[in-house]
Amino acid sequence: MDAKALLLLVRVGCLREQALSSWAARTDFGLAVAESATAAYLRLADQQIPLSPERPAEEVYEACRAALAAAPGEKGVIGFLDSTLPLVARLAEEFGLPGCSPSTLSNLTDKTWARERFAASGVPGPRFRVLDAAVTATADRQAAVAGLAFPLIVKPADSSAGRGVVRAGDASELDAAWDAAAPFTKTGSLLAEEELIGEEISVETVTVDGRTVAVACTEKLSTRGEAFVELGQAMPARLGGGLDQEVRDIAAAALKAVGYDHGIAHTEMILTADGPRIIEVNPRPAGDCILDLARLAGGVDVYGIAADLALGRPVDLDALERTAFTSGAAIRFLTGEPGVVRRIDGVAEASARLDPARERLVLLTRPGDVVEPVTTNLHRLGYVITVGDDTAAAVERAERIAATVSVVTSPAAPGEPPARRLPSSECWT
Repeated sequence: MDAKALLLLVRVGCLREQALSSWAARTDFGLAVAESATAAYLRLADQQIPLSPERPAEEVYEACRAALAAAPGEKGVIGFLDSTLPLVARLAEEFGLPGCSPSTLSNLTDKTWARERFAASGVPGPRFRVLDAAVTATADRQAAVAGLAFPLIVKPADSSAGRGVVRAGDASELDAAWDAAAPFTKTGSLLAEEELIGEEISVETVTVDGRTVAVACTEKLSTRGEAFVELGQAMPARLGGGLDQEVRDIAAAALKAVGYDHGIAHTEMILTADGPRIIEVNPRPAGDCILDLARLAGGVDVYGIAADLALGRPVDLDALERTAFTSGAAIRFLTGEPGVVRRIDGVAEASARLDPARERLVLLTRPGDVVEPVTTNLHRLGYVITVGDDTAAAVERAERIAATVSVVTSPAAPGEPPARRLPSSECWT
């Protein structure tokens, strides 16, 4: 590949095609992508490194290492999935590339470690206990959460995308929550946290040499109950001036507490009656098209900043601090009843209402797919992104257009041949 520089993306995941399109359009570096061989956006890469889900981490590392070693000039590496961040940091360290230390990113894949650092640094969060997933006796489980007040959120200490995050409304539901969360931990650890009541938001930040600037605050629409699934995002979050600054300060304090000193981060919080409380720090670019919303509503290209940071190029944090949002942007996700997708109604009508230059409707399913119950973010079936004069207008527009699309399902018929089961990397965008 003839390029001045190489940007390597490792395990991009879903809902990133706009980012890859913008990177692929740049002429100042070439793009290498290490991802599932069936991911649709591999076509955008100058250099493809097809991966299989079963490929051991060390083989993934060696494949990525070979790509970087073959690049003669400027190079950088970015990771998107929590599980691959330590691998990405290891690559950056080996080649002397910008990035956070491998030990910090490895530690941040453990939510227990992060919770303990937040508490030690005075970053406000819920009371919590660390649980052994292998414990099976009800009495022992009840003893492990003694002192915490129900409802509790039980979740794996090392998972993401809402997998295994379960609510126990009272003591009688603890066993079921424990059993539902346990299969999703690879380390054998769970967290039990007192449920935070209030609106959920996130803060999108850029950190360079220990200085953190909050680019935007995002408001979130999530399910509540047995599972926690994000069904929408909007930007800028509708916060008062004092609260807006408070959550930005908490995000910066949380990143400092865990030693995150270089890169993009996505920090989630709940706005409780007692003030903002941190859920977790994600030391990577936000998912769910949140950074697409930042570009639409604020004109800030966080993905472009991420590329520049990875390549060791200067980033003007002072200019970022002056980011002004002149409009609103929102995303609403599509869901459907469990079963086999028979047809998808309303697509033409919804598409006709969108501004093709700035808005989009994306389907992540097709007729014949098997739709599972919506228990994680990976079970959503598509999305609508809209803009408006402000956040409220963008949200109203997204909800109205999304409501015109219906994924129609029905139970599989006897003898019906097996179909594609969602989620599938074939429909990642």
